[in-house]
Amino acid sequence: MSTPVVRSLDGEQLADLIMRLLLDSRLRERLAADGAAAVAADAGELECLETIDLDELDAAARRFRSTIWRLGAGGSLASAFPRSVSALAADGIGDAELLDGFLGSPRFTRFRLVPYSGAGVSVEEAFAAFLLDLAEERIADATILRETVGHELMIALFAALACEQPLSFVIESEGIVETGRGHAALRRYAPVSLAFWGEATPSVGQAGGVPYAYFATPAGVTRGVISERVAAAFAATQTAESDAARRALSRRGLW
Repeated sequence: MSTPVVRSLDGEQLADLIMRLLLDSRLRERLAADGAAAVAADAGELECLETIDLDELDAAARRFRSTIWRLGAGGSLASAFPRSVSALAADGIGDAELLDGFLGSPRFTRFRLVPYSGAGVSVEEAFAAFLLDLAEERIADATILRETVGHELMIALFAALACEQPLSFVIESEGIVETGRGHAALRRYAPVSLAFWGEATPSVGQAGGVPYAYFATPAGVTRGVISERVAAAFAATQTAESDAARRALSRRGLW
């Protein structure tokens, strides 16, 4: 009888196996305790797993985690989402738990770490989506946290829009519009959220939240609370008010 030929993993299968080994600590523990045959899905995986140095694998996994945590516009995910991470820490959810949860979540798979491996969102947008999921699951009153995550995400996205063209990632956040000078977005936040960020708030309450705008131009990022008159620039239907608001923003170099 002839010996069956082992079909080696192709590039995509090998990349998938490597990612599973880097992300799944329990898989690495089983590999160390029970051996390659116990965790291999097929002969191709077994061929690869039998060559792995377990100490090097653990070191690579630690470096990978550190690399992901250091990604972000501000030098790390923690510095890209400082208030969000601090708020979660106050509820007993620390950095290590955040990173473990993020790496094991479906949200992480929307991010593309390796260039040219397909379209994906930025690490900030993937992390923000994970934080929003976590807020819904773990925080009783998550209004401030939800808006804080959204605000810090917009800061990161607009920093990229101001200096990185074309973008190396796709943006799935809605409401970002192109202007003659770059991009802009309107959000509405609760006054309590603005106070949490140290932003000035109007003395008179506004139905639907306080309008807050973000602008990205070649000169940089401008953001802050705006009036309803300025917010008219973002109206979907063109009106005399929206035209006037856009002209006023254009004179300021923002539209």
